[in-house]
Amino acid sequence: MGLAASQGRYLCLTARMNDLVYEGQQISQQRLQLAKETQAVAEAYNKAISNTLLQATIRNDNGEIIQQQLTYDILTSQDPISGLCMRILDENGNIVVPEEEKKLSVTKKDENGSDISEEYETPEAFINKYMPNLSLTDSSEMMKWNFDKIKDYYEQNYNDPSVNLEVKSNINYNLKTDEESFLFDSNCKDPKYLQQMLQTGQWTLQQISTTVDGGWDSVVWQGSNTISEVYDTTDDAAAEAQYTADMADIQRKDKILETRLEQVQTQEKAVEKEIDSVKSVLKNNIEQSFKTFSA
Repeated sequence: MGLAASQGRYLCLTARMNDLVYEGQQISQQRLQLAKETQAVAEAYNKAISNTLLQATIRNDNGEIIQQQLTYDILTSQDPISGLCMRILDENGNIVVPEEEKKLSVTKKDENGSDISEEYETPEAFINKYMPNLSLTDSSEMMKWNFDKIKDYYEQNYNDPSVNLEVKSNINYNLKTDEESFLFDSNCKDPKYLQQMLQTGQWTLQQISTTVDGGWDSVVWQGSNTISEVYDTTDDAAAEAQYTADMADIQRKDKILETRLEQVQTQEKAVEKEIDSVKSVLKNNIEQSFKTFSA
């Protein structure tokens, strides 16, 4: 092999070696990333099997003591049997309630004189049934009204003693005094969100006072007789299945990378051996060339 050919071969082998080294580094980086993913999967699994659940101790319809997941409705219910008679305060002392929703309750007499109760969630449904004589213009305008205004209009303009209207709200206004304020938070109806806010101390609890009429006493739910924190095992099976699937996928990917890395390392040894051989040829060619010029 001539000097030029040997030099060309040497450059090709060097480039190939650089490619193999770079690929090996990339594989090692990918395996390192898989190791991090393994840690993340393990942490997620540990978190899933160690998560807790807040439960309320109440009585069911049969008077039996039961534990149910703590919800806003159970927490704030004023029924001492099925509720805890509490209220929630935010960090500024506002009483936390869900976004207000109103319904129009209709109680009327049937032909036998018995009461029939209906509830309407939209003005449109009530107007179409109880005020069908309205003009299209008036009807369209009134459908934009709130239930309080519709109730007043109906009572003033329809002389029907058999129909009694009542606007019902999902907000219990007895939870606050005139000097206090509501904080409307639609998320409070989500048990997980409620639990998070209580566990992080962003929300606190008060219970109807047994000593001050109309007053409220602060409640520390940790260690309470009515609220307990237990391990939530309902998602453990799903968490284990997810952990097993994720780990199997990671191990499969790592095995592929490991095999490829072994192949790369084998090729590196072969290329390194060939480089040494080409170096030896180059050395001999150079020595012979210098001998020629020195002759």
